[in-house]
This record gives sequence, C-alpha cells and structure tokens, in this order.
Amino acid sequence: MALIWKGITGGLSDSRWSGILGSFAALVGIDLHSTPGTITVHQRLAKDSGTTVTALCRVRISTSVGTTLWFSYTDGKIWSRTTAGVWTLVSTTVPTSGNAGCLGGEEYNGYIYWATQSFLHRIPIGATIDTAAYWTANKVWNWATFTKTDTEFHPMQKQSAQLFIGDGNQVAKVNSAGTFTANALDILTPLRIKTITDFDIDIVLGTIITTTVNECQVLRWDTVSTSWTASDPIPENGINAFIHDDNYLYAQAGQFGNIYFYNGEQLVSYKRIPGNWSPSSYGEVYPQAVSNLLGRPVFGLSNGSGNPALQGVYTFGSYSKDYPKVLDLSYPISNSATMQTLEIGAVLAVGADLFVAWKDGDVYGVDKLDYSNKYASAYIETMMLAQDKRDILKTLSKVSAFYNSLPANTGITFSYKINNDSYVEMTSITNSVLNEVFANLTVPDIGSLQIKASFTISGNNAPVIEGLGVDMAKI
Repeated sequence: MALIWKGITGGLSDSRWSGILGSFAALVGIDLHSTPGTITVHQRLAKDSGTTVTALCRVRISTSVGTTLWFSYTDGKIWSRTTAGVWTLVSTTVPTSGNAGCLGGEEYNGYIYWATQSFLHRIPIGATIDTAAYWTANKVWNWATFTKTDTEFHPMQKQSAQLFIGDGNQVAKVNSAGTFTANALDILTPLRIKTITDFDIDIVLGTIITTTVNECQVLRWDTVSTSWTASDPIPENGINAFIHDDNYLYAQAGQFGNIYFYNGEQLVSYKRIPGNWSPSSYGEVYPQAVSNLLGRPVFGLSNGSGNPALQGVYTFGSYSKDYPKVLDLSYPISNSATMQTLEIGAVLAVGADLFVAWKDGDVYGVDKLDYSNKYASAYIETMMLAQDKRDILKTLSKVSAFYNSLPANTGITFSYKINNDSYVEMTSITNSVLNEVFANLTVPDIGSLQIKASFTISGNNAPVIEGLGVDMAKI
C-alpha cells in the first residue's frame, strides 16, 4: 500500500485521527503558502532587542515616522526601535495613581496615545521620537483621566476620524480637536471591553466579565448612536482578540482555542486550535498579538496553564481565495526549543518584517524575522495512517520525500511511531535520479503509525518538497 501526499495544503489537522485532505498532526516552521504545491522551511525568528527589553510588551505601535514603539504591560517602560534596528529605553510611565503598565496604545492625529489603569498619556509625533531626550521634553503624563479605571484593558481603535478607547463598560474617545470624552458609550455591566477593532465604518467591541465567568458579548457600534447596533452573546470567558483577513473578521474567544467568524452581527464557530484543552490546560491570544504578514493573518498563542498546544506565532491563511484557509505554527520564537510555557505579548508586521514580543520564564525579548537564515528545527507529523486497516497488522517498508530541490548540506530525516510509542529515527538515503529522499526498513506488527519528517537546513537553504510517500503491507 502506498500513501502519497501531493500539494500539502491542509494545514493542521483537528487531531491525530481526523482532519481535512492534506492536513497534518504537526506543522512547525513549515512554509505552506509561498509556492502552492510545495513545502519548505520558513525564515527563523531571531532576537532583535538584545538585552534592552526587560518586560513583556503587550502593546506595540508602528509610527508614521518609521519608529516602532513597544510598551511594558507591567512596569511602565517604553522602548523605541529605529528603522536601522537600534533599541532604546525612551521613557518610563509615571502615573499619579493606578498601575503603570500599558494597557493600550495607538497613534492618532499627530500624537501617540497610551493608557495605564487610570490615565491616558500622550506625546506628539516627531522625527526624534526614538530618543529619550525627545520623550523627556515632550511627553505628557496623565493627559486625561478614565472614569472606570479598568485594571487590565484599555484597547484603542481609530474610526470615523476619532480615537475610541475601552474603559471597563464604557467607551472613551478623543476627537480631532483633541477633546477627551470619558463616556461616549455605555455597555451593560458587568461586561468589560477587552478588545476593539474596526468593521466597515463601525467599530466592534469584544468583551469579558472575568475568566471565571463563561459569558461575554461582541457588540457593533456605528460610533454616533446612543447605543450599539448589534449584539451577540457567546458562552466563552472573553473575546480575546480580533483577527483581520482583508474584508473578513475573526475572533479568538475563550481559553480553549476557539476561533469564530464574525458576520457583522454574530460570531459563528469556525476553527479550533488543536490542543489538549481542559480546566487545567488553557491559553489565549492577547489583544495585540495579531497582525497580517504578506496578506496572511498571524497571531501569537500564549500559555495560560498546562501547555495545551505549542506556543508561537501561527499563520491562519491561504495563498489565495482558491485555496483553503488553514492553520499552522509558522514561527517559533528564538528563545524556546520546547515551545511551551510562553507568553506572546504583541505581534507586529511592518512590510515583510515580523516582530514578536515574548516572555519565557524570566527572560524577555522582541524577535524579528531573519531573512538570512531558515528555522533550524522545522518538522511535520502525519496523522494516524491507514486507519481503515486499524484492525490488521501491517509492516512498514519505506518512507519517501520527493523533492524539487535539495541544496548542499540540507536533508530530510524520517522517524516512525508505532502504536503510540516513542519516535524512532530512520537512516535516510538520497536518490538523485528520482529526486527522492527515502528510508528502507522492515518494521512489523504495526497497528497504528505516524511518520515525522524533520528538515535539515544550511543557513538560508532548505529542501523544497513536492510530496511524501509511505509504503506499508499487510502481514
């Protein structure tokens, strides 16, 4: 029996046992989309911030002068990064009351606005906003005061020439004249606004009560009426982040990997991040851990407890409308080989560059895509093979990868897992006539089988694979 995959476009399967055609149980660091019909290895993420960033950044701003700004969620520190890649601690927020951690930020109408628990702060945009001296001379602490002083979330969104800011069950705003309004819209308590995004000419509010309450709502508001125009309750413990894909909008909700499609009025169940989800094993996507890289949505998954799924930056997209929208773990962070017990604070795409702020234990940083090097530990794992013959003992005789290119010092290494035991590595052989990397062996007494293919890279070179094959026979 020969099992051949050609055009691996199914992304992550729903489990090891079930998934759409062409899907795999694990896809780590694999590029599914750049050239349809082939797979290769993504560029790696490399630490870009050195030792400068010392806290988890959950807010980021790409400014109109090219500088990116990164805000600590805990201690008020603000870092800048120039277009040349120079990182500087430019300021530390000092509110007169409430916590100093940044809970939201945005550039609007010539200013950078950022929020701590009790206050909205701002600084005018300037060519030298990447320097501490500029911040010392121009920052305005405590520029406006919030009414509800939410301790966790002050998300921001520009729409209708205004800046809207969540504050508990209220929406505050700043208009083009620079006037602050603390309460432009009330929503029902005990709902609190966790995330905001634009939708057509309206804004959409994602809410939470608390992580111990399985009830929240998504609300659509036209920014001028006295009340929202559409509301949809959903049994999740919070709307965590909105994910844009051109004119489509998705939401990651709750702590158990659920992704919903927003149709303008309601959230419709769409996808679930594969994982071992339970009350002691959960995670989420933070409000600004989302972006769009080269036309495809990306988001960072953070561990809450128990490491239910591998953590890093997932891609949720396709090559074009003619291909399925699939999910895969495209970009593991630089600091973790295990991809566990991580927080991904903020994700930001700037052109073809991708920046990722993370926390790994007591270590912090911001990574950037390294276009000079591929990710060195990329691999795929098949789903369970020959499930229609699960009751028959089988013998594994050959595993193959058919390549389009195999640059010098690169390769494919195969491993097999029988009956849910540990993976056993095989010895690979290259057939340059057929453009095949394969392993021949005789492994009997197989009930269930998975195959893992690990990619060996050399600098910026990696194999480009057209298909995979597995030969098995009945005993």
